[in-house]
Amino acid sequence: MIFVQGLSNLLPLGRAGSFWFPPQSSSVAAGHDFVYDLVLWLCIIFFVAICGATLYFMVKYRKRPGHKEEITSTHNTKLEVTWSLVPLALLMVVFFISTYWYLEMVTPPEDDIYELNVTAQKWRWTFKYSGEPIGGTYFCKELHLIKGQAYQAVMTAPDNDVLHSMFIPAFRIKQDCVPGRYNRLWFRPIELSPPEGFDLFCTEYCGDSHSRMITKVHVYETEAEWIAGIKKDGDLKGLNPEDRGKAIHAQFCSTCHTVDGKAGTGPSWQGMWGTERKLADGSVMPYDENYVRKSVLEPNAHIAEGFAKPSAMTPFDWGTENELYFDGIIAYMKTLK
Repeated sequence: MIFVQGLSNLLPLGRAGSFWFPPQSSSVAAGHDFVYDLVLWLCIIFFVAICGATLYFMVKYRKRPGHKEEITSTHNTKLEVTWSLVPLALLMVVFFISTYWYLEMVTPPEDDIYELNVTAQKWRWTFKYSGEPIGGTYFCKELHLIKGQAYQAVMTAPDNDVLHSMFIPAFRIKQDCVPGRYNRLWFRPIELSPPEGFDLFCTEYCGDSHSRMITKVHVYETEAEWIAGIKKDGDLKGLNPEDRGKAIHAQFCSTCHTVDGKAGTGPSWQGMWGTERKLADGSVMPYDENYVRKSVLEPNAHIAEGFAKPSAMTPFDWGTENELYFDGIIAYMKTLK
């Protein structure tokens, strides 16, 4: 293990990727690439050697007139031992090096680690930041990090949702978001992100809009830049109610509810405010504040006619920020004539 630790110190941490991968931008990326390249080159070497030997023997021992067949050897102890022990030794090298880096990937540091919440829902990502030094709770649609800081992501999906998986290629990390269960994933960014950010994908097929379940990862140099990025992404208090509602719709609601009158997974918001809404059970309710609030907190309480699919919508609860969010949603709905 000391050998592996020494070897890890020689790896090109933070350097510009390879033909196969983007730049190495986390503390485990170089180890991931080293194991991949080690296995790849072993496969290439043995593939070329075996194919070359096969072609050589095909030519050397081909059947031809006047040629006497070679006497076939039935056993060679040295050859048997060699082709058993050499592959075994190589496999053990791969095993110990990959095990070392696997343990590095799943064992977070004991201190100086920031915990953030990650929620995957059809079809969006929500990253929750709270506490000091941010000074509040923010729900962001993009991931914001500080270079060199260790992070522990507590990841889940709502009980009535489907399986998702968060993958950041530049970090070489991936973890599933399982409905009703919490998974953990730690990482430490070591390179600043480009202006547009690193890519973040869902790599578990999750339905109609799986291909659009993408977002960006921003890595900053300083804590002040990090806080500014979070507040720019997730601070809704500075917006007027209509713009706040529009931002909330874009982040949380647009994948199911359109604003142009076309029905999606759920009913469109356009022209609904102040009307009478016919429900799946045959009753009628006014489309007002009470209906909207109940539908957000308890989606199955009043299912609209034509959308009678139980548990199709995830309940939303923003805790102490609920009033701020409902105020914005309602104000925005009123503008959608």
